[in-house]
Amino acid sequence: MKQLSPIDSHFFYFESPNQPMMIGSLWLCDPSTAPDGKVRYKEILQYIGDRLNMTAYFRRRLEQTPFMLDDPYWLDDENFDLEYHVRHVGLPQPGDWRQLCIFTARTMSRSVDMDRPPWEIFIIEGVNNVPGIPEGSFAVLIRFHHAYVDGKASFELTTALWEDSPAHEYGRRDRVEVAEREPTRLEMWARTAPHLMTQPLRSMRAGLTLGRKSAELLVRLRKDVKPEQKRAPKSIFNVPVTPHRSYGSASFHMPDLKRMRALVRGASLNDVLVTVIAGGMRRYLKLHNQLPSESLVSLCPVSVRPQDVKGDVGNLVSAMYIGIGTDIEDPIDRLAAVHRRTQRGIPLAREVLADLTNSAGEMVPPFMRALGMRLQNRTKLAARLPTINTITTNVPGIPGMEPKFFAGAKVCSISPMVPVFDGVAITHGMLGIYDKMNIGVLADRKVVPDIDVYIRCIEDSYQEYLTYTEQLELTQLHVEKAKKAQLTQLSNTAATSSEPRQISSGRL
Repeated sequence: MKQLSPIDSHFFYFESPNQPMMIGSLWLCDPSTAPDGKVRYKEILQYIGDRLNMTAYFRRRLEQTPFMLDDPYWLDDENFDLEYHVRHVGLPQPGDWRQLCIFTARTMSRSVDMDRPPWEIFIIEGVNNVPGIPEGSFAVLIRFHHAYVDGKASFELTTALWEDSPAHEYGRRDRVEVAEREPTRLEMWARTAPHLMTQPLRSMRAGLTLGRKSAELLVRLRKDVKPEQKRAPKSIFNVPVTPHRSYGSASFHMPDLKRMRALVRGASLNDVLVTVIAGGMRRYLKLHNQLPSESLVSLCPVSVRPQDVKGDVGNLVSAMYIGIGTDIEDPIDRLAAVHRRTQRGIPLAREVLADLTNSAGEMVPPFMRALGMRLQNRTKLAARLPTINTITTNVPGIPGMEPKFFAGAKVCSISPMVPVFDGVAITHGMLGIYDKMNIGVLADRKVVPDIDVYIRCIEDSYQEYLTYTEQLELTQLHVEKAKKAQLTQLSNTAATSSEPRQISSGRL
């Protein structure tokens, strides 16, 4: 039994009917690559069962402590039912992208049964009119509770369902299925009581770490990471959210995004993505006459998960807070500002904010943390006192062009989704697969009812940066040609002027 960490429990206590803390991803799959040219639901069910047999993480559910005095524990579910977690649905015809987005949004507006392993998979048939996807394809919507995984861990569990070949060996068992016995109330008290008794000691240790890291944070804020603006502006996204969602996705060419890094020396791919989204947000807010004079502030999760820790549940993540430059009109200046801020923000997130957040959680007893989250949800404090305007997270994707398969069907595309909550009515998830970078946008439907307009604004921002990149490359090409012509001219001049000297030298 593994207990939730303070940051895991934060997502568990923070959930409410209007803000389900669900991480999701939407796949588009082409069944024509399967051995028979099609994939049946019963084969998918068998395939998932085979793949889940390789890891116990999909079978874990929460076990509450007596009177919820302590954080819950993860426990293998002895009554695990695969058919409960895997659902089979169909899109109404013509099965286009809009209908798929509507189904995804409606599904992401609901939570899951926390008395069972907190994840679901929807097999969505009838995807017949999505551009770039063959007719007769199907989609897969997979959802995890945020207390269960962070973005990187969710992607690792997602890829555990993929294979490198369309030929799957059905019925294979690589691992013996073992379920833990459900503990009795007495056994749970035996865990909870000592943990509560040692809470003062943990609080004291966490308080020392909190004080040390707070002092380090103040020193850094006054020197090398001094913020360029003191607060997040009030925007249309900083409102209490409703239970309804809207969803959209944009797909960009990865090589083009990498070319855009040349616009600012040292810029990373993540800088480019954040800036493209910032340009889209600026366009959308100007279109609705709601653009604040100060830059919107984004929370950008920074993974602190060690490379050797893979396939584990839980959240190992810190946070970077940066102004994304929505107040800057010039696209290149905006990219330069984002690059400058991320260069300072990432080390701060990993070296200071991660320990600061964890120690703050450890210092407060679990039942007080739960009470604080409920009070915050009731008062809508996050919407009244905004610290950020959006979330922008880049999940490491799949390198290379080798295809991945799900039950024999090629995975053509995958788009991530990040939950929205009070005070943050829109979020952006980014993930790369093959030569594409997909940006999934989840929003409150009341705040962003025209999600297709918002996606077009992001696509226009991308095209703007692509135009600037092509202009830069054309300028560099002209400069290179001019340099070559100048060198050729100098070489010819030198050869002409040196020829008489060679003759004279020969005579001597």
